[in-house]
Amino acid sequence: MIEEEADVEVKDAGLIVAAQHVEHYEMAGYGTARTYAELLGDKEAAKLLALTLEEERQTDQKLSKLAQSAINVAAAK
Repeated sequence: MIEEEADVEVKDAGLIVAAQHVEHYEMAGYGTARTYAELLGDKEAAKLLALTLEEERQTDQKLSKLAQSAINVAAAK
């Protein structure tokens, strides 16, 4: 995405999309691993995975706010 020929605003919007794809992929993985840890009775691992999952959710929320900012408006022009 960085090397694409496009306006800076369009690249920024594309990078946000790519970052959110990664965050969603990570959330799915950590959520599944947390569930397995719970099923196996490993409370400590489940707790740590839940913390990591929450961090990923917070990052996704920040990216969503960023996407709703002037970046996407500028990219649309």
